Amino acid sequence: MRRSGARIAPLLAVAALLAGPLAGQPVRGGALPTLFPPDNWWNVDVSAAPLDPGSAGFLQFIGLLKGLHPDFGGDDHDAPPGIYGMVYMTVPGDQALEPMAFDYADESDDGAPGRPAGYPIPVEAKTQTKWIEGGYPGNSDVDGDKHLLIVDRDNRVLFETWNTRCIPAGSPSCTWRAGSGAVFLLDSNQRRPETWTSADAAGLAILPGLVRYDEAFGTTPIRHAFRVTTRGTNGYVYPASHAAGTRAGAPPMGARLRLKASKDISGHPAAVQRIFQAMKTYGLIVADNGSDLFVQGTYDTRWDNDVLNDAFGSIEAPDFEVIQLGWKPAVAASAPAAGLHTLAPCRVVDTRNTPGPYGGPALAPASERVFVVAGKCGVPATARAVSVNLTITQPAAAGTLRAFPGDGEPTTASALTFPAGRTRANNAILMLSSSGSGALAVKSESAGTAHLLIDVNGYLK
Repeated sequence: MRRSGARIAPLLAVAALLAGPLAGQPVRGGALPTLFPPDNWWNVDVSAAPLDPGSAGFLQFIGLLKGLHPDFGGDDHDAPPGIYGMVYMTVPGDQALEPMAFDYADESDDGAPGRPAGYPIPVEAKTQTKWIEGGYPGNSDVDGDKHLLIVDRDNRVLFETWNTRCIPAGSPSCTWRAGSGAVFLLDSNQRRPETWTSADAAGLAILPGLVRYDEAFGTTPIRHAFRVTTRGTNGYVYPASHAAGTRAGAPPMGARLRLKASKDISGHPAAVQRIFQAMKTYGLIVADNGSDLFVQGTYDTRWDNDVLNDAFGSIEAPDFEVIQLGWKPAVAASAPAAGLHTLAPCRVVDTRNTPGPYGGPALAPASERVFVVAGKCGVPATARAVSVNLTITQPAAAGTLRAFPGDGEPTTASALTFPAGRTRANNAILMLSSSGSGALAVKSESAGTAHLLIDVNGYLK
């Protein structure tokens, strides 16, 4: 199963992009909610991760004279309305859902968990340009990966599709079909099922791995890894879930390249330094087959590609190292020995409230959610565990709730069992992420939605 390569045409610069958000309106580009918890594989610091013994061989496969290439930019004036880079959009929670058929239906999501089937695609995407990767309207009969990236900004859900087209071509009343599609809850670290693809060959989300203009030209460091392609791959490793090749000597999907700490990046403009520093701290994740060392970013006419091309080309394969395949930080396995520091009971999570990191939406069926509790309700950054009261209310079906560190995997033990339609509560001491982010995670093992309340009453260091 697939994937096609990245585009290699020269990138062009132009002037300003649209788009401050309009309440209740679909918006291309612009502000995004937080994309996944701090302990997600896209956001985790890998600067101290060990090297893989096969690092040199993987770089040899890529080619020691191969330089980085920025696979993003603005408009393609040689082939209008084509564009460089990926478009993303945000939509309100009440955006109408469009039915979506899939070529690989057995590895695709029909819609968001706990919600009706369908993807919240603006109707403009059928006939207007620059809503889908490549720039052409959805009902155009064109080649390319044609990724469609949509964030439901109210319900905090990411929808992504690959090879997206509206059939029949040329018809404004066409219906949507894609090669594959995946839905990700933005407050979750839940991976795709093993061997499943997504809208990307590796089974990962695409949007959190893109270089974005607002981050490059912001005032704070970029705090996530970037998506990168190589001309071939061999199997897959964590965090990937899907293989798309068995090329001998090639890195697997999910392999992470890290720019060497010793690489001097001081001569570049501040925005470029910010991008390269993220490559040192968070790395590049191999997510698709394509051109070697093509790093993907967003479509934005403000990019200056004369600057980007020269800067990226100065970074070559030997400037990287491959960290240990499948690496992830160690997770705390037991509660700290220090005594309990009591706090006045304080509600830190209530999914009945307005959608957000500590509010709605309700827990979706069979889904995970992560909450950063350090810094809330008097819990200090040094806390390693918290004493809480967990409450499930308005459950649509019976189930259990599991709780575990935000950077860990769901435990087999249940923190709470609940029947349909009844409120249930339980006290617990819950471990926080060993990474220091202060995050805890829950997983609802239920066929229906349910609301969760978490009240903190103490912590342990």
